[in-house]
Amino acid sequence: MIRFRFVPTFLLAAGVWAQLPRDPAAWGGSHAGQPLPTFVTGDECLFCHRLNIGPGWAKDRHSLTIRPRDAATPAVAQALDARGLKTRPWVREIEFLIGGRNAARFLKADGYGKLSLNSAHFDPRSGEWKHEVKGEWDKEKFARKCAGCHTAGFDSTTGRFGAMSLDCFSCHGEVPLEHSTDTSKVLLSRKRRGDPAAIASLCGSCHIREGKSWSNNRPFPNNFVAGDNLFQDFTYEWLRAEDPRVNPTDRHITRNIRDTVLYGSDLNCLSCHDVHKRSTERHRRVLTQNICQDCHLPAGPKKIVRTFALDSTACEY
Repeated sequence: MIRFRFVPTFLLAAGVWAQLPRDPAAWGGSHAGQPLPTFVTGDECLFCHRLNIGPGWAKDRHSLTIRPRDAATPAVAQALDARGLKTRPWVREIEFLIGGRNAARFLKADGYGKLSLNSAHFDPRSGEWKHEVKGEWDKEKFARKCAGCHTAGFDSTTGRFGAMSLDCFSCHGEVPLEHSTDTSKVLLSRKRRGDPAAIASLCGSCHIREGKSWSNNRPFPNNFVAGDNLFQDFTYEWLRAEDPRVNPTDRHITRNIRDTVLYGSDLNCLSCHDVHKRSTERHRRVLTQNICQDCHLPAGPKKIVRTFALDSTACEY
């Protein structure tokens, strides 16, 4: 079902939008409520791409959305080893972590394709703990609230994932065997960079926070596959793009994806962000755009950015 939101006339009069929005769900399809395609692991892809992709991917944030316990930052490792905490049973059971500079959460395996999430939070910025006294394990919460963005090949029907963290399937979707002789069959390949709306759907499936799936009410889309139209199953309040209370990072993401899917802008996530090269070269070229002022100061220099605190009710920090 396609849903539209009323656009207040005062926003149109103020010039926030120069044209009426188009229907973001009008193109493509969705796997919401449908079986996922056959999951091909990243290890299979690396048989051919081990030299050009393999070395850098292991260090990419997308491949580290879930990390082994021994890969914890010094601040988190020190907190877990603190006197009075390291002896607690739930601390000894930790196998994996999610989160980063803003918050750290803790996981353990709980059957094939499933993880349990601990109630304890640690804030590396302040060194403070939340809920660490009880440290209760929840068998369902990770699948309900986290797995769609922190794993690859997650099936909302079964609650199981194909691989921890993100891998090739997450961004390139279903890839036929014929791609070895025709790379245009691979989404985001050099011969098939994808149109801006498809890129916005792909990146937005994880990076748009505070939205929800229409079909199952989870904070991530139902069985999203790269190449799907996110907005056939995902609803989001676009007015957050102009809300000064929203932190600049989330506002920047919302503004860019909104302008792409509602108003046809060609400026998309990959215009600035080169995922595999982890390069900022493109980003440095585009400072003349208005959207860049979400983070950068209009007068420059480019390396000076606004200071702000990140927070997310969806991710609970």
